[in-house]
Formats: sequence, structure tokens, C-alpha cells
Amino acid sequence: MSHLTSGNLQVLALALATAVWILAVASMGQSDWRVWHLVNTTSIFSSDIAWVGIWKACFYGTFLFFPQGRSAKICHVYSVSNTFLPWDFRAVQHIFLFGCILGVMAKAYVIIALRSFYTGDARRSTTANAFTVGGFFYSSAGICILICAIWNFHSVSQNKSITFPVIFYIPPRPKAQEIGNAVIVAILSAVLMLLAGVFFLSYKFHMDSQVHPMIIDRRWTSSSET
Repeated sequence: MSHLTSGNLQVLALALATAVWILAVASMGQSDWRVWHLVNTTSIFSSDIAWVGIWKACFYGTFLFFPQGRSAKICHVYSVSNTFLPWDFRAVQHIFLFGCILGVMAKAYVIIALRSFYTGDARRSTTANAFTVGGFFYSSAGICILICAIWNFHSVSQNKSITFPVIFYIPPRPKAQEIGNAVIVAILSAVLMLLAGVFFLSYKFHMDSQVHPMIIDRRWTSSSET
């Protein structure tokens, strides 16, 4: 593999990893991590379904001030500082945020490595180390996101409850719940981010395995023979 072709593959991998990171962040902001099927809901609910995400919970409801009594999606936002959230729920929030930060750090290291790769400003060992660090961060980010998805799946399978504030109008325990589409997107992004990390990690071994031919000065050889 030529020097230029190898660099182009790294650029392509970085572009794909960036798109996957954006996909992961988008899944984190969605509300359908858990789909709750409710019973004994209040009169403002226009359906018996609520969506519980990492940062917000939503449902379709009807209020008097809505025109002609039409229903609309109502969302309540929360953060890591809200004490009504269970400890495992807050742990998922922290781990996912940490994974996103690792993704940013990974991109920064890979960009530094690519700059050195194309400009030749650094030694090969330095470039390889930057790719290795970037690959490690991408792999760690994928693992963090995958942990969040698995943890959420466990909570759904156990039908765990969340005691929301009264103003949320959401009952604390659903009749049943299931995982939403955001979890599938998160798992997909986690797997692809892991693959990106492995790709950048393997670059170091590719460079070490290259064969460097020995150059012989013919003029020195000729003078020695005479």
C-alpha cells in the first residue's frame, strides 16, 4: 500500500468516524430510549404511551390552551443534577457524555496524526503514536456508548420505574416498556466507532511491518573495489 493510498484511507476513516459520532450524539438527544405503555393516565394524555430518553421524557397530550383541543408532543427536560432520577439512570448520562468527549479527543488526535502524515513534520513513530491514541479514544467511546445501550436494555427488561415530578404528569411505573429506536441507533454508532478505533490502532502495526530497502552507494562500492 502506497503512502498516499494509506493516508487517503485514514482521511476516509476519520470522515466516517465523525459521522458516526454525530449519529451517537443525535441518539443521545432522542426521547425514545424507553417506550412506556401506561395505564391510569391523566385526562391530558391523548395516548397511553410515553417516551423516556436520557435527557427528556415526552408524551402526546391535550391542554385547554391548545387550539381546538388538538394534541401535541409535550416534553420535560432533565439533567444529571436532578435527584429524582435513579442512580443507574444518572450513571448512563455521565457515561454517555464521557463517551462523546472521548470521541472529540479521538478526532483531535487523528487530525494531528494526519497533518504530520501529509506534511512530514514529525517522525513516523510520532505519527503512529497519534493514530494509536486516536484509535484508543474511539474504541473507548464506542465501549462507553455500548455500555449505556446495554444498561438501558437491562432496565427495560426489569421494567424499572422512575418517579417523575408531579408536573411531568407521567406515572412512576409503566404497565410495560420496550426499547426505542434511539437505542438501535446508539448500538449501531457504538459498533462503528469501535471498528474505527480498531482501524486507527492497526495503523501503527502497518507502519512497523513495512519493509524499508537498504540503499547502497554505488560510488563508494566502486572505489572500494579499486
